[in-house]
Amino acid sequence: MKNLLFILTSLILLSCSNKTNKKNDSIIGMEFQKFNEIARLSNYSKISDTTVYGNNPEPKHGILHLRDKKNNLIILKSITLDSRNENRIFKILDTLIIPNLNKPELITIGYCQINEDNDENLIAIVDKTDSLEIQTIKKVWTANTSTNKIEILNNLDGINCLNEWFLE
Repeated sequence: MKNLLFILTSLILLSCSNKTNKKNDSIIGMEFQKFNEIARLSNYSKISDTTVYGNNPEPKHGILHLRDKKNNLIILKSITLDSRNENRIFKILDTLIIPNLNKPELITIGYCQINEDNDENLIAIVDKTDSLEIQTIKKVWTANTSTNKIEILNNLDGINCLNEWFLE
């Protein structure tokens, strides 16, 4: 019985030490002024950068959309000023990876509504259209500035999106 207890304790200690020795590849918590200052983001190109005001006179959050050859990377970031109140400092709060989409699909940020109320925090995958209102909404997430997480919305009832690329 002592041998069994010793073996179980050893296995638990070894498995715990393996977890702490793994390299942390997360970019969450990293700060930057320009996204390409972060080495792991240097291969990405900026697609859009949306400022989220909410009820604040100054922006506290933003949503950055980057793309490389394989993926779209959506970053929820906080916005603060440096100690001299001159430069914005961005901190990565959460990320969402969306594999590059099929040709008729697009990612839209800040152009969707819930029950006719504009919501600058909504991120959606939609089908490209030639009309002002998007006909097909495939998936929607919200950048929750209370939890600092990007959360999927499973219920798409009441959500509509405008075509930001529509030309009259």
